[in-house]
Amino acid sequence: MLSSRKGSRAWNKSKQGDMPADPPDRKPRRRGGKAAKRGLSHELVPVLVAADRSGATFTAVLPAVSAVAFTAVLKPVIGTDALLVTDGCTSYPACAAALGVTHEVLNQSAGERGRGELHIQTVNNRHSRLKDFLRARRGIATKYLASYLRWFQLAALRPDPTPRYCLAAAMGG
Repeated sequence: MLSSRKGSRAWNKSKQGDMPADPPDRKPRRRGGKAAKRGLSHELVPVLVAADRSGATFTAVLPAVSAVAFTAVLKPVIGTDALLVTDGCTSYPACAAALGVTHEVLNQSAGERGRGELHIQTVNNRHSRLKDFLRARRGIATKYLASYLRWFQLAALRPDPTPRYCLAAAMGG
């Protein structure tokens, strides 16, 4: 997701009160916009979306696209008997090794949409639905992204949530 400091009044102020203000790393975007470079860059905030065969979906804001970040986020939610099916990101093999799970890579850029029963179309569908959900909110500040991900889990993925599910979603579970 594109990083957004929407509504931030302290854009040029440093975190230390007595330090001089750091210059901004870019001009403010007035109406959304897109990153200056294609692919991963410092202008994007990484969001992990994972789904299992039962339809359960997990989303998380990551500090970086790295095996360490993937492992820290996935360790509590993935079992050791799981099969991790991913795209071609180079951080996933190290993450799978750290988690102790089996790993399969599908190269979508080479036209490999699936291999037998293995596919990542469910996750691609969740990506699309998440982007549509966030687009309808007309842009959100990055500092609220985790809350919007929980709202997405609650509102967009559950047509009739139970009170227990609502409470778990509100608490970040």
